[in-house]
Amino acid sequence: NGEWRVKEKLLHTSYSILHSFLLRDVLLDIIKNFLFFRVEFGNATKVVTRYMQYRAANKMVDRVKEFLKSMGSIDSLDPSTLGLKNKGLIWHWQGSGKTLTMIFAANKLYYSKILENPTVFFIVDRIELEDQLYKEFYSLDLVEPEVIGSVYELKGVLSYDDYRGKRGVFITLIHKFRPEELEELHNELKKVSELKETIMSRKNVIAFVDEGHRTQYGLLAAQMKAILKNAFFFALTGTPISKRGRDTYLEFSYPTKEVYLDRYFITDSIRDGFTVKIVYQPRLEEEVHLKKDLLETFLEIEDEELLEELREDVKDKVKEKLNIIKVILENPERIRVIAEDIAKHFKENIDGRFKAMVVTGSRKACVLYKRELDKHLPKEYSEVVMTYTREDEPVIQEYVAEPKARYGGRDIDDIRKDIIEKFKEETFPKILIVTDMLLTGFDAPILQTMYLDKPLKEHRLLQAVARTNRPFKDIKEAGVVLDYVGILKEFKKALEMYSEEDIKGAIFSYDSLREEFITLIKEILEIPKEVPKNYERETLLKAIEVLTTDEEKGKNFVEAYKNLRKTFELLGPDEIKLEYFEDYKWISAIYTFYMKIVIQKPPYERYVQKYYEKTMRFVHKATEIEKLETDLPTIAFDERYLTELEERVKSKKEKAANILFTLNRLVLVERHRNPVYESLVEKVERLLEIWREKTKDYERIYTEGVKAINEIKTLFERQKRLGFSDLEYSLLLAFEKRLKKEDGLLNEVRELSGRIGKYMFPGWINQATAEKDVEREARRFVRGFKGRHNLSLREMDDLYKELIESVRNYGTS
Repeated sequence: NGEWRVKEKLLHTSYSILHSFLLRDVLLDIIKNFLFFRVEFGNATKVVTRYMQYRAANKMVDRVKEFLKSMGSIDSLDPSTLGLKNKGLIWHWQGSGKTLTMIFAANKLYYSKILENPTVFFIVDRIELEDQLYKEFYSLDLVEPEVIGSVYELKGVLSYDDYRGKRGVFITLIHKFRPEELEELHNELKKVSELKETIMSRKNVIAFVDEGHRTQYGLLAAQMKAILKNAFFFALTGTPISKRGRDTYLEFSYPTKEVYLDRYFITDSIRDGFTVKIVYQPRLEEEVHLKKDLLETFLEIEDEELLEELREDVKDKVKEKLNIIKVILENPERIRVIAEDIAKHFKENIDGRFKAMVVTGSRKACVLYKRELDKHLPKEYSEVVMTYTREDEPVIQEYVAEPKARYGGRDIDDIRKDIIEKFKEETFPKILIVTDMLLTGFDAPILQTMYLDKPLKEHRLLQAVARTNRPFKDIKEAGVVLDYVGILKEFKKALEMYSEEDIKGAIFSYDSLREEFITLIKEILEIPKEVPKNYERETLLKAIEVLTTDEEKGKNFVEAYKNLRKTFELLGPDEIKLEYFEDYKWISAIYTFYMKIVIQKPPYERYVQKYYEKTMRFVHKATEIEKLETDLPTIAFDERYLTELEERVKSKKEKAANILFTLNRLVLVERHRNPVYESLVEKVERLLEIWREKTKDYERIYTEGVKAINEIKTLFERQKRLGFSDLEYSLLLAFEKRLKKEDGLLNEVRELSGRIGKYMFPGWINQATAEKDVEREARRFVRGFKGRHNLSLREMDDLYKELIESVRNYGTS
């Protein structure tokens, strides 16, 4: 069925997902059609399909193949009379990877035999999407698409080869299908099509329409569909269809039979971790929010238009109110107040961690915001990204000279691209100021906060706020929208054109963060619920015992605490943090103790110091946690380990815990790093079983732990005395595990090490040829060793397996 989440009831079991992924046909399909290398900035990364991309791409591919197989040579019949479908609507939530979904489908179709050298169009409605699509194709090293730069070039593609049309992959803007420009060509195609095959009559033409909304049901789309009359059309959108059925709904779907060819809900995307949730918070409500009657006027007009592009046919009263909104949004005093608040919020909550975007009501407002932000933040912090024209009013014309001067007089389009790239990849700029550009198709995971000072609704609102929903380094709990116009207080009305099911989870109020924080606190407190809340070492050790009764409990605690920490950071100065201060402090103390004793790593890694400033300030203010950090011994594992343990730890229970989890880290977690640890695996696993018993024998754990530490010390001393490398020593220990110690064994080890060592280089374990060479030499050696030492076939086989496992462990270390 084109996905590896095969059965609904098994969706959340990793085993079933992996099993479905590894089904023979699925795996071969992925390797052939859904696995590529992307090269960007000199770095190569592997690109493999997500399950919803695989599902949707194959649904499009299957629709094309089924149609063509069924139609065969029956050109005269209307396919709809045969129940055949040649279009489809894909709705996948913003940030789920629609661009790659289209590319996967297009690439598979392009090389499909049934299509016999097709023509594939990607049709977008913005230059940014055109650039993004071309870059993605280019970085994946697929068939290079041709970007159609003008109506003249489009005519050339369509009329190529005596009107049969040029073959290949093409990217074009919908705006190039202007009826007045293509009318003559259209008429010519109709005439020629009566006599022979043309682009109009060909069936091996596929069009992928990205983010098709209002432009797609207007004259432009009508012209496009008239010329590409027999083409397959697939529309991919990041927002759901309207209940009114005026956008992509009717154009690309079958309303009574099939609304969506494939759908991937907002809640699915958040659950799968491909996007984060979005939370909003009204800001400066009394001072700057638009009055209710103005917002209602904006929400009630049938078509949402940019305030700079008011339609001539709207009623005078409506136009008057919209003009009032425009004047308010460009009011210098109002902008001064908001810019000061933005700067304060950015410095206290965002700077050094994430980046932000200011969305303004007009291009003039963009310039005014830039002027005001520069008074509170360094000038390099912010940049304006918008279009410019020769007819711009003076305030805009005066400003445009500044970026040109800073960028050495370069073309403004090149400057804009440079600014966007630097925002994604470099330290500056940290804030982009926009009004219309980048509100769709802009993908920058570091963007976390949107300062919204522009009324938006419907798909424009969903597309805009979704700029903040990309995950970033596992530290971004949510995208944040600070609302200065008041539109999100009315978000139900702003999104009323959509069904509740479709927009569930699209945006959450700030109150939901408080609820999440409380829920997480309560859930975590349930784990060590039988442990009294104090900061005595014995009490914290009791908490550690609870968390280590099984491996999953400890992992779940750490994961839950990290989520709590993200929410704590996101809440800023919210009073709910004070209400639950003692609980959060107690949980943080357990986390600190757990990380130092069990995981044996600093509880607050370097990235935490940078990205969780509020958490770190809190930790350092909480004297109990600060005392734990200071007093809890971090004992390095070296020749003085046991001496230090005796001197610095007094209780037998803590000594047993320290020695056990030191052995756990070395022997079980990091055992591949040194062959010495491999020989102690069974002993340490037995000690862990004793620790997990209800009545713990701390004396036995400690005593046997000391023996194991001394054994490690003895093994290291022997390696040093023999002068063996890690490879040679791992081979020696593997030999001795299967055979009695013999005098000649050291020379045998050196011989084998020399024979296989010449095939070992950094990364050899990941090279199939090198791995086979090593296995071949090891087999040859063992066959000779069998004859010299009178081994049975079973003994020879066991020895070979032991040696190869040892060599592989060495290779991964």
